Amino acid sequence: MQDARFRTTRLDPAKVAMGRVYFCEHQTPDLVWRPEWQTHPNGACAIARVVVATADPQRTARLFRGLFGDEALADRNGRQIIVAGAAQVELSTPDMVAAEFGETAAQPAGRTEYMAALGITVRSLLEAEQCLRSVPGLRVEPHRLVVPAGAAFNTAVAFSE
Repeated sequence: MQDARFRTTRLDPAKVAMGRVYFCEHQTPDLVWRPEWQTHPNGACAIARVVVATADPQRTARLFRGLFGDEALADRNGRQIIVAGAAQVELSTPDMVAAEFGETAAQPAGRTEYMAALGITVRSLLEAEQCLRSVPGLRVEPHRLVVPAGAAFNTAVAFSE
């Protein structure tokens, strides 16, 4: 018997309005990243995208520039993109989020910055749709499924292959 061990570093909450942001080092990955725990009926394989709504993506990006350097960020049509392994963290204005997600978008709920959407890669969009078909307001698009924020703790969840 062994205990899983982690080392975490949390960013100063006074400087990060988007919520709890921290880094986690798995010191015993063999106890946590087990193949039998890495499958889900909806076919989820990986987190591909995290979208944070912020009134000023450039300002919010400064925090990450300080952590990762200028080369880690890119401006893409006013959105600040941070590459994080196979995933990307996207800092976008609430208007950009609303334009992409429409009625499925997260609500600010009085927050100036917030997690607006999560993108998840799945094995099969058809299998994921079968698993998610009972979700109220599920939006089926040609290349993705979107679970409305109202059905997912106020964060839109987009599934794609």
